[in-house]
Amino acid sequence: MNLDLLIKREPGEKMLLFLRRHIIVLLAEMLLIAVLAAVPVAGYFVIAWLWPALLTGPMARPLLVLAASGYYLWLWLFTLTTFIDYYLDAWIVTTTRILNVEQHGLFSRTMSELDLSKVQDVTSEEKGVLAFVFNYGTVYVQTAGETERFIFEQVHHPHEIRKQILAFMEEDRKRHAAEKTQ
Repeated sequence: MNLDLLIKREPGEKMLLFLRRHIIVLLAEMLLIAVLAAVPVAGYFVIAWLWPALLTGPMARPLLVLAASGYYLWLWLFTLTTFIDYYLDAWIVTTTRILNVEQHGLFSRTMSELDLSKVQDVTSEEKGVLAFVFNYGTVYVQTAGETERFIFEQVHHPHEIRKQILAFMEEDRKRHAAEKTQ
């Protein structure tokens, strides 16, 4: 994702971190979709076993095909929405600010930002066995501003990201202090 397409960069501003949710989260959702894709196939075998006449009836067969087609169309839309939500959700840390880009469905996006100088606290957590095994979790960035908390959900290496944001925050504060003395 090109940062210049999302935001107008300030002079001298550089991207330090570009984060997305861990890939294992997308794979888990795709596993659910694969299971849902097997439902009509299993339904076909159940109908063929219990009511074989339904598959040869002049009205029942076209209705079953129509129902399965509608179901797969819905499943395709669900898959597309899931991938777009995964791919377009991003958290960007630059030399001066943190940006939160959240995709909601296909046609809705929320973008918010905060200055690194306003960050008061950064917390990271890993909850659950999968999060611990695959090393992903949540990073909370606390501010005193209008947006109380930025939440980086299901990101890879949350404890390392917390340390990096704290270091970037300290560098930003030193830069602001140096600008005030000049």
